[in-house]
Amino acid sequence: MHYERKGPGLVNGGKSGHGQPRHEQQNNDRRRNGNSQGKQINPRKPQRPKKPKKESKIYFIALLPNAAVGKEIIRMKQEFADFYEARKALKVLPYITVQVPFTADPAMEKDLCEALTDFAGGMKPFEVQLNGFGAVALEHRRLIFINVVKSPAIMDLHKQLILLLRKDFGFSSMLAKYGFNPHISLALNDIGDGLFEMARQEYEDKAFQAAFRVNNLYLLRHTGTAWEVLHKCRLGGEA
Repeated sequence: MHYERKGPGLVNGGKSGHGQPRHEQQNNDRRRNGNSQGKQINPRKPQRPKKPKKESKIYFIALLPNAAVGKEIIRMKQEFADFYEARKALKVLPYITVQVPFTADPAMEKDLCEALTDFAGGMKPFEVQLNGFGAVALEHRRLIFINVVKSPAIMDLHKQLILLLRKDFGFSSMLAKYGFNPHISLALNDIGDGLFEMARQEYEDKAFQAAFRVNNLYLLRHTGTAWEVLHKCRLGGEA
């Protein structure tokens, strides 16, 4: 340890009998023998404790089909798992995403649930129509899905939800987007290139129609292994 010299305030010409300034010799003695309480002096400055990282979870907002339509969609997902080795979509319930997954502090769950409850209460139940199939083939994204008809009701629900998330929860325009192509996925990115082309050719002209009434909006949360329904919001308020 270095001590700054501040002038002639030293004894015996500035040195002790061993050639050291007295206060330096005393400090050296303390290092060897311990201080007056018997504790060793640690020359290192103690590190500040690290602040714990904020916990965060992943959420998304969706519409779910009724039991009958959901069962038929799960059957089709099973076909993709069996014939096209695409099993990822089978691990989650059929859903229509109205706000893509986002990461947030769980502390905001109460406020978000309350806001979504109020929001849904101001929307009327409506019918969703499914019509045929579609496919997307991008560099890092391959999907085969059921088309959802872009009715005025579902498009307005999405638009009003985006306004809420941007205004009240600070969602960016990159996260809460106005562009909306509603669909229900049957095969996700786990379908191989060759099998993807086979499935697309088989399903692009295949007929499929179904309809169900939407009565609820759902907030889902990822547990680390699966999605769970965190909150169900009744459209039009409590029945």
